[in-house]
Amino acid sequence: MAKYWFFLSDPLVYHLDRLFEKGQDVWDGVHGGNAQKHLAQIKRGDRILGYHTAPEKAVYAVLEAVSDAYPDPKEKDKVVYVVDVKGVRKFLNPAPLQALRADKALSEMKFLVIPRLAVSPLTAAEYKEILHLAGGKG
Repeated sequence: MAKYWFFLSDPLVYHLDRLFEKGQDVWDGVHGGNAQKHLAQIKRGDRILGYHTAPEKAVYAVLEAVSDAYPDPKEKDKVVYVVDVKGVRKFLNPAPLQALRADKALSEMKFLVIPRLAVSPLTAAEYKEILHLAGGKG
């Protein structure tokens, strides 16, 4: 069964539009210990909500893992996991951070508890609630 994840992307460095233009891409550049622990658990078919950090601060798109997490072949000194992802769809009305914080159903969401966590898990209920906030379906 697919799991759900929340990925942060700095739109000034990697705007998610680039992923949609390419079709799919390697999600790399994640080095934090907790984020790496979560990234290592991702399996092909898992659903991901892509969030743009400042200046946008909004959930921008639905993504999908098209591979299991695997060690980055470019890393020689230590194991750093990456995953191949594709864009599924962009939201017409991205869900802003303010709406996430104001929603009581999301009060336990890992990203809202630890805001700098670049990769974090979502429950199925959190995933569906964020889709609702963005006016979309799964």
